[in-house]
Amino acid sequence: MSSPGRFIRLALVFFPLGLIITSILSFGIWWQKRQAVDERSFAHASALRRDMTEMALARYADILREELQRAGAARLAAVASYMDSSMSPENMGFEPKRDRFFEAGQEFSNIEIELTGKQRPREVRLVLLMYGEVAHLHEEVQAIAGGMSLFHSIAGERGEATLRLAAVPLGVRDENQMTALQRLAAASAERQERIVCIWLLGGVAAPMVSEVRAAFRAEQTGVVIESLPATQDVSATLKQMRELKAAF
Repeated sequence: MSSPGRFIRLALVFFPLGLIITSILSFGIWWQKRQAVDERSFAHASALRRDMTEMALARYADILREELQRAGAARLAAVASYMDSSMSPENMGFEPKRDRFFEAGQEFSNIEIELTGKQRPREVRLVLLMYGEVAHLHEEVQAIAGGMSLFHSIAGERGEATLRLAAVPLGVRDENQMTALQRLAAASAERQERIVCIWLLGGVAAPMVSEVRAAFRAEQTGVVIESLPATQDVSATLKQMRELKAAF
């Protein structure tokens, strides 16, 4: 007959081993389910993919122009809501991430839309839209419309690294006095991402390029920042977006 001491010793050996094996099997099952969900999501997004056309760009531009012509800060919130709904799983197949914050009781949002990389998800190439300067409304409309159309044309594609579109409102700060741009950079740093390249759309002026460099700590991180020239009509915007797509 086995002694109680021997039984306890065997239990101490095999019980932890069983837990380890069970944990490994559970993780494997979870990972397979996660991969299956991801594949279904990308298949759905691929079905919603649409080529870039002047007609689609013009439609986005007309709506964005109307939103950005609203009075006061409401125009900034309206653009975020429009991008969020237009690029949703039902319309373009994306899962927009919305970072909400408040200034003087008014809600604002950063919007991020991404194609997560398969091999290097924390290595990010960023297409950045900044909007809210009344004097540059026309250029901002073309830039946002171009960015939306560009990402619609690559919905469901999966590269090795992550490709992300982000839109941030200008001239507003959160309760900690951080700008929307600083919040975007801080969120990326918190996720421990490595931003390798940033394309700025809309003909961003030199002072704003400097703000982007500071927010993303370009001197320390080595991120490459390229400001693309503003476009004045849908034909020029379409040409620029096709060239940018080829650079991906």
